[in-house]
This record gives sequence, structure tokens and C-alpha cells, in this order.
Amino acid sequence: MGDDPGRLSREEEQRVIKGLKRNIRRDILFLAGALAIITVLSLWGIKEGLESITLKRIDEQFEQPGIQTLLEDVARTKTKDLMQRQIDPEVKRLRKELSEQVAQFEKFQAIMRERLQRSYKVISNEGLRFQKRGRIFELGDAAISHMSRSDYEELLEILNDPRDASFQLTAKSEITRVNHAFMNSARIAGVTLSMQGTGDTNIEESDFTTRDLIDFLIDDPDWRFRARSAQLLAGKKELGVPEALLDAMKDDENLEVFKHAVRAFEAVTGCIGPDTFEYEYCSEWWETNSETVNEKLETPE
Repeated sequence: MGDDPGRLSREEEQRVIKGLKRNIRRDILFLAGALAIITVLSLWGIKEGLESITLKRIDEQFEQPGIQTLLEDVARTKTKDLMQRQIDPEVKRLRKELSEQVAQFEKFQAIMRERLQRSYKVISNEGLRFQKRGRIFELGDAAISHMSRSDYEELLEILNDPRDASFQLTAKSEITRVNHAFMNSARIAGVTLSMQGTGDTNIEESDFTTRDLIDFLIDDPDWRFRARSAQLLAGKKELGVPEALLDAMKDDENLEVFKHAVRAFEAVTGCIGPDTFEYEYCSEWWETNSETVNEKLETPE
């Protein structure tokens, strides 16, 4: 190890010093790191402590009544301000749009209501027209099948009503149909009159007087016998017959009796009516010509 075993050589001293420096540097770095870690941990703990203390103090402060009132006032103020600046304009806009939509809907409703009313009126009028037209046909059928004078006269009323020409045409058509149906009808073919005489004898129609036939015409409940008596009176050109036939034309409900009364009146007086059922015409004609006709009629037996 050198000349002196008790001494280090220069080179050995340098190595020893270098090794000591390295160890000292390592120890210093370790100590510095440890100090740094300790410092960071201390600062973190201090920070956590401060934050905990601060939050606790804040909580305590916020629990104070004054702070609560202040916060509520601030919240109300902010909320009111928010509503005034943002919500109120939006609400006003929505209200305006809603009002416009409501107005448009009400206008639409009014238009639709008017259209529906017009449509209903048209449909209702058409329905009434259809019903009335059907009623006219029913009157014609009843006049023919039931020999109903009242139904026939209702047709005449419709014919003379100028409010609707189409109904007048329909009624005229039905009246013509009724007249044609009765013109050639033979509903009393084979009907003969008879009356109980004294005892068990019957009086045949060939033995009836004019007065008997007039009584049948005016009073008998069976329309067939009334019609037959009018038919027989056509051959009785006697005083009083025209008036009796006019009374039957005026009052009898049965169109078959009416028809035979008109025909008999024409045969006795010479009047010629324009249609099958013409009481008014025959009555007016009789007022004008009765004196002349009566001069030619015989006195009844």
C-alpha cells in the first residue's frame, strides 16, 4: 500500500474522498426527498384542515337566520329578474300565439257552423219536399182505393197553392190519375136497391119513387146504395132532383157517390162539367140556369 503502511497514498485519498462525497450526496438527496414528502404531506393536511374548517364555518354562517333571509331575498330577486327578462316575454309570446289560434279556431267554427246550417237547411228542405211529394202520391192512392173525398180535396188544395210549382204539377198528375180511375170504374156493377114492404114483400128498385131514390141518396149508410140511387136518378127529370144531386155532391165523402151524382146531374139538367168531380162548376151553372131547366122538368109523382 505504499512506503508507509500507516499512510494512504494520494490516489487512495482521492478515492476515499470521492466515495465519501457520493455517500454524503445520496444522504442529502434522501433527506431532501424525505423533507419534501413531509412538507407536501403537511401542507396537504393543513389544506384539508383549512378546507374542513372553512366549510364548517360557511355551513354555520349559512345556518344563521339573517343569511337565510338574505339568500331567500336574493333567490326571489334573481327568480323575478329571470322571469322578467326571459320567462315573461316567452309567456307573452305564447299567450299571443294562443289568442291568435283561438281567434282562428273561432273563425273556423263560425264558418263551419254556417256551412253546416246551410247544408242542414238544404237537406231539411229536400227531406220535406220528398215527404210532401210522397204525401201527394199517398193522397192519390187513398182517393182511388178508399174513394176518399177528403184526400182528393187535399190534392186540390196543393194544386191551387202557388208557392211551389213542382208540387202543383205533381198534384195535377195525381188528380188526373184519380179522375181516370173513376171515369171507367164499375164498382157498383150488379148492385140493386130493395126495400122492405108490408109483410114479407120487398119493393124492387123499379118500383121506387123519385122521393125514395132521393132518400137512399141522402140517408143510406151504405155508399153502394147511395151511388146506385144517384145512378137511377139520372133517369128522373123531375123537379127537386137537381138540388138533391147537388146536395150529394156537396156533402158525400165517397167519390164513387160523388161521380154518379155529377153524371146524374148532367143527365137531368144538360150541364156538361169539365171534369169527373166538379161540384163548384155544377153549383154555379145551376144558379145561372135553374129557372130555365126547371121549366122543362116534370113534377114528381
